Amino acid sequence: MEDDKSDEYQLRFEDGNVVAQSDTSATPDADHTAESIEPGVETGFVVEVKPGALEVNDRLREAVGGHGDTLEFGSREHAEDYASQLSASNGPLRVQAAPENEPTDIDAYLLAEHNPSIKEPADIDGDTWTFDVGANLYGALGEAILLESPKPHALIYFVRQDLDIDENDLEWGLSVDVNRGRSSSVKISSGMGRWKPDCVIKAKDGWDGELLERYYCEIKTGDASFQRSQVKTMETLARDERILKIRVIIKALPDQYSLRIHEVHPPE
Repeated sequence: MEDDKSDEYQLRFEDGNVVAQSDTSATPDADHTAESIEPGVETGFVVEVKPGALEVNDRLREAVGGHGDTLEFGSREHAEDYASQLSASNGPLRVQAAPENEPTDIDAYLLAEHNPSIKEPADIDGDTWTFDVGANLYGALGEAILLESPKPHALIYFVRQDLDIDENDLEWGLSVDVNRGRSSSVKISSGMGRWKPDCVIKAKDGWDGELLERYYCEIKTGDASFQRSQVKTMETLARDERILKIRVIIKALPDQYSLRIHEVHPPE
């Protein structure tokens, strides 16, 4: 796996088509972390504030007083930056994706962060410190198995099965290149949907040969939920690209891990 930024993609989709976006017009997600974020300035990602969050954060109570108990942001990244912004000076908050069967038009919940043993040891035994694994680290473990290993064997196996490749038909042999993805945006029914793929897989005939297939992937660990707005964006992008949901199951670590890969199909 190569860390080649030339293989990262900044895509924009309009009317179901991929639209080229220059570096000068792109607005990286990181740009939003340098300035104060206010709910309602951008729309498309709806967050419901839960009572526990109000109990621990005074500034959040002020925001709810002005906007109500549902706050809207441009993306999950914006919502998470907002939670971090408020957490820096008051009680800690976190954003949790709403399940796909959430009956209302809510994309996520804003909750109180109750993970004290992430920052401080849950147990100290002599010179051994024991910390809890929080939700973010748990999710990162699944990604690391597929993206940080010396060779992404599970993804290579999937590509071979998906393309039903006979190596004898290739001039140079199958090459599978995996890189981190970049943000994509697309028009959906509720406005502009944004999604940052966890990785982009490129299958080629040799490292510099013909592109055989490309996949954009979202990786979840365990029973973590796919965000509803995220799913809508992925379904729309699936009109033009191969989009994969990958679920990594890590209960048997360090000896084994399992995964399920399902392709996302466009809405009918």
